[in-house]
Amino acid sequence: MSFGIWKETPIPMYLEIYLFNWTNADNFSSTATTKPNFVELGPYVFKEVDYKVNEVWHDNGTVTFQQKRIWHFEESMSKGSLLDKVTNLNVIATTIAYSIRHRSPLVRQFVNTLIRTTGETRITTKTAGELLFDGYKDPLLEMGLALNYSGIPYDKFGWFYDRNNSETYDGTFNMFTGATDVHKMGVIEKWNYSNTTEFSGYCGILNGTNGDLWPPLPDNKTVSIFSSDLCTSLSLTMENTTVYQGLVGNKYISDNNIFDNGTNVPSRKCFCEGVECQPSGVLNVSECRFGAPAFISLPHFYLADESYRDSITGMNPDKEKHEFSITLEPTTGVPLQIRAMLQINVLVQPDNAMSLFRNIPKTYVPMMWFKQEADLSSNYASQITFLLILPTLGYVTFYGIAAIGVLLFFIGIALLIRGRWGNNDGQQRLITKEVNNDVPIIDG
Repeated sequence: MSFGIWKETPIPMYLEIYLFNWTNADNFSSTATTKPNFVELGPYVFKEVDYKVNEVWHDNGTVTFQQKRIWHFEESMSKGSLLDKVTNLNVIATTIAYSIRHRSPLVRQFVNTLIRTTGETRITTKTAGELLFDGYKDPLLEMGLALNYSGIPYDKFGWFYDRNNSETYDGTFNMFTGATDVHKMGVIEKWNYSNTTEFSGYCGILNGTNGDLWPPLPDNKTVSIFSSDLCTSLSLTMENTTVYQGLVGNKYISDNNIFDNGTNVPSRKCFCEGVECQPSGVLNVSECRFGAPAFISLPHFYLADESYRDSITGMNPDKEKHEFSITLEPTTGVPLQIRAMLQINVLVQPDNAMSLFRNIPKTYVPMMWFKQEADLSSNYASQITFLLILPTLGYVTFYGIAAIGVLLFFIGIALLIRGRWGNNDGQQRLITKEVNNDVPIIDG
């Protein structure tokens, strides 16, 4: 039963997605008298079912696995239809311009000519369904595939395109089970058979859990969640202790340091190495996203430098609505309350070599944000209360309390930040070796 609980999370999960509609995109220029204005549409709600697949258990206290997720649109829970028209930045054209910004003038002139011949525009209007799971064809993407230029192995663009029902999309994880050390339970050891990612130095080191499983956290002032979509970890800081369903929990929140550029947290300076360093409040994940000008923030640029909001209108950051938080029972590591959310932004900037991007202001354009939230039920809270009185709790291994912890972590917080947007480069990497292939498999 314990194995079955870990393999398939039995409690329904829901994803809420909000898309930004650019209402005055036709007036976007350096001489415009009005700022770009964005209106939030949604939520578009999807029910999610998650599975662990291809799992291999090792006698060094780790398990290697992949995961498969299935999403279904819940129209009755949504505000709007997947046929809603949404206007925003042409992500494909913007990405191509950004990726060749340092190439020779001859190359840039050639690409500019190609873009002009396709009739591409700076702004596109697509349905919500096309932007999310269905995807849409684009002549630039098709041309890039034909020329093997873009390196992106997809025939359509959509924030979630090709993810539904995929076993390989998120890559391969190797995780400590807690069987040999309960304090390592759930900690990611390797991702795609490596313990580092594209980022340099400390920023590229795997750190924390992927959210499916947490070790005991009695004195932790921070917790870290590794996201394969970001190729790095997010750190949440303890705000206070709170009581929920009779259980005392440590509440960890996103603070000013979550997307710091190294100003407040020196160890985060590595996020600025080799790239232009932007003001604090967003994370440049272009190295992790096929070189696309993708930047992550909290919704509505909450806690971000004011410059991001000052260049546009329509942003209304609110601590109650946009704070990323998780409350954990410290002895078991079981989540009591989850409020998880992130926003995707795309950088567009002036480029005299590209016709589409001449005479425009540098702008971080909000594309979408997503949210999951959940509260531990009174039934599960009662079970945890009972477990807390067991004197041997600290010695229970993965096959006992750890499995219950997986069951209770029904929100799957890392499944949000790991797999909610973009086309993961983990699928692009070729997996050529096995983790611990000399270790015999333990019969699970």
